[in-house]
Amino acid sequence: MISFHNIAKGSDCMVKFFSVATGLRVEFPAFITNFSDTYSVGWSGEPLYGRMDPVQVYQGTTRTISLAFDVVSPDIEVAKQNMLNYSRLTQMLYPVYSEPLAGNMGKGRTLKAPPLLRLEFMNLVQNNSEFNQEKGLLGCISGVGFEPNRDAGFFSEGNELLAKHFNISFNFEPQHESELGFERNEFLNENFPYGRSTNTLSSGQIPGTNADVAALRANSITGGND
Repeated sequence: MISFHNIAKGSDCMVKFFSVATGLRVEFPAFITNFSDTYSVGWSGEPLYGRMDPVQVYQGTTRTISLAFDVVSPDIEVAKQNMLNYSRLTQMLYPVYSEPLAGNMGKGRTLKAPPLLRLEFMNLVQNNSEFNQEKGLLGCISGVGFEPNRDAGFFSEGNELLAKHFNISFNFEPQHESELGFERNEFLNENFPYGRSTNTLSSGQIPGTNADVAALRANSITGGND
């Protein structure tokens, strides 16, 4: 019997996580319940004597991705695997430490690597940098929410409860690996952010101008007859 997990994986409709420091991977079928991709442009106002409005100094452009998806378990074995996958994801939010330092009874450790991750979700979250072959977008997760659906119920085995249906939500802050911006009128990374090249459009080929809209509207009214 083919499961929806195999169907989603076969069509590459998966939410994928990759730990940069450890090489561990985990993925879930993409039953998306929320997706937003927000860009914030930072400006710092510098007041000048005799000028009513402060001069705005550009500081940087940042991006935040919010993603939420459902994890569904048709039977207890799938529920066990889903919980293992979620546990692995939460473990990937913690840093990598060194081996215990000698003479400290196995408790002294030093931080070796932060919990940077790569996130991939079809073309909406992907790495467009030509300097790294990994498809996942590099960044950090600032928090993860785990919400079991109590109406769907739980599987029970011994003293363990396994949700039949739960939702995972998180915020992801990308750390882009290539320069983002323009050189003259062409964007340096033409496939950013969703894998469609924009540099094939010259300055005289920008779609959706007022003239185009007016022509389409007139055509719809007249039926194409002048």
